[in-house]
Amino acid sequence: MKNMIPKGIFVVENKEITLKAISQIKKILSITLSQVKSLKENKKEKNFETKRLCDSIIKNINILIDTIDKKRNTPLSKDLDYLYKHCLFAVIRVRDNKDFEFLDGVINVLSSLTEGWERVDSTLNKAVSFG
Repeated sequence: MKNMIPKGIFVVENKEITLKAISQIKKILSITLSQVKSLKENKKEKNFETKRLCDSIIKNINILIDTIDKKRNTPLSKDLDYLYKHCLFAVIRVRDNKDFEFLDGVINVLSSLTEGWERVDSTLNKAVSFG
């Protein structure tokens, strides 16, 4: 991991490293979900800094994309890549075109992914050993 940003999360070294990486992913997902909700709630606010928030969300989504182990080319890695890029597309539309139409989908995707990572984290915490 470089600068505490997990890379290729599906390459498991040991339990502690994996749990720490999952914790980081959950944190980034939580922050990003909160930001997207704020973006949606403040879309009519004139003084709201939409572009700055979109740029921060885009940065976070790119970090999430970097956590995918694309070398293995698994269905899971393809699905995560697709979902993250869908979110990226929607936020870019907000930033560039003030088009908020896809934000509900982004909120649903990020909520589902957060829930999924919570389940993975819970399962791994209960595991005696793996890897």
